[in-house]
Amino acid sequence: MQEKTIAPDAMVTANLLSRLDRLPMTRTALLTTILVTVIWVAEGFETGVIGPILLLVKESWGLTAQGTAQLGIASTSGIIVGAALAGRLIDRHGRKVVLLWGVTLFSLFSALCAVSADVGWIMAMRLLGGLALGAVFPIPYLMLSELLGTRSRARMIAAASAVLALSYLIPQAAALAVIDRLPVDLAWRILFLLGGLPILAVPFIYRYLPESPRWLLLKGRGVAAQALVERMEREAGYEHDSSLLHPGITAIVQAEYEAGTERGSKSAALFRRPLLGRLVLCLLICAGASAGAYVLLVYASTIYADMGMSAQGALVTTIGIIIAGAVGATAVGQFADRLGRKKTFLTYSLGAVFGFSMLALSQSLALAVAFGLVSAFFCTGLVPFTKLFTAEQFPTHARGTAAGFVESASRCFGGVLVVASIPFLQANWGTSAPFWLICAIFLVCLGPVVLRARETRGMSIDQAGAS
Repeated sequence: MQEKTIAPDAMVTANLLSRLDRLPMTRTALLTTILVTVIWVAEGFETGVIGPILLLVKESWGLTAQGTAQLGIASTSGIIVGAALAGRLIDRHGRKVVLLWGVTLFSLFSALCAVSADVGWIMAMRLLGGLALGAVFPIPYLMLSELLGTRSRARMIAAASAVLALSYLIPQAAALAVIDRLPVDLAWRILFLLGGLPILAVPFIYRYLPESPRWLLLKGRGVAAQALVERMEREAGYEHDSSLLHPGITAIVQAEYEAGTERGSKSAALFRRPLLGRLVLCLLICAGASAGAYVLLVYASTIYADMGMSAQGALVTTIGIIIAGAVGATAVGQFADRLGRKKTFLTYSLGAVFGFSMLALSQSLALAVAFGLVSAFFCTGLVPFTKLFTAEQFPTHARGTAAGFVESASRCFGGVLVVASIPFLQANWGTSAPFWLICAIFLVCLGPVVLRARETRGMSIDQAGAS
């Protein structure tokens, strides 16, 4: 009966999506996860390298609070614009093409930072690199969400994101390796040059990374999508079942075909019901995690140094905070699948509020370090959850645009507004003021999300994003 009523093209799409969603982890899925994880490592280094560089050059360059803030947010400012503009490109031209250009360009601009000690030049290169980096940031989450089945989606995104969190160790470790061993003028140049190395991965990404099968189907490239699905089925030992139709997926695909949304981008729908409500919830979910993670990433070493630690001790403590965040990111996938999305967000948000409030009240370095680790576990650990939640809220034709917009807005809030305010908050209200600000952000956002967000645990990406 189902085959007699559904349009032929829609039936093929529903069949391929149903077959894709049932698959376990395959060699292609694992290779894709590894490749996007490499990209995440590059992103993490490029984002995190400015923290230890500021620690190295702040005194010798005579940076004021304003100069420190401007260097700290230069890359993020570019990311905001790049992510906002790239969303449409991602939906129109594909995830893989935009990814390749983005990695190439941000690697080039990072390396160019090393050729001049002029602060204006470095800020310009960081801004241009941020534009390219912004185009890259949403894509790994999109590719994993659109390739992996329901059983492994949350778990693998969280595990790969934990590697992203750990990648922030690399600039800290590199700074530890060069500090007091090399002249400052050479040390910071080496750190920027390391940011150019990801360009070496571009040939491997081009050769081995598949395009999103859901994007291929959206663009009418069913033959390429079918070849990818059949390859993954062979790897998993599954039959090519051309009659398999998941009822929920089939109903969604048929409705989209009848509405004409399977061709072209409908980004305007993001600002109409029901997607507008989901967009607002995604922004609320990202607000606290983005603000807290950026504060810890950019200023942790400086904050601990101001509390009396040596430069080496501050870097080591920051490394511990990054590791705690990676552990939290790994665990969040398990919680999301077992507790559900809403309960996981509630648990991690309250954990972050506890950690940051106790960090603000800490009277000793030992307590400050301990609660810094707690804060990182819950706050940084929540970051991959925000990406997973966003990907699950929107249909394929608008998912890239939505992810780019959310990425841009959350980084504007956390990476620019909050980060830029930190030196001034500390100067006027003390070292603990930024921590209380983050607590307030989490508490303000918590209620609307818990009360209004949809539960998407156990759904295919197509069911979860159906409009």
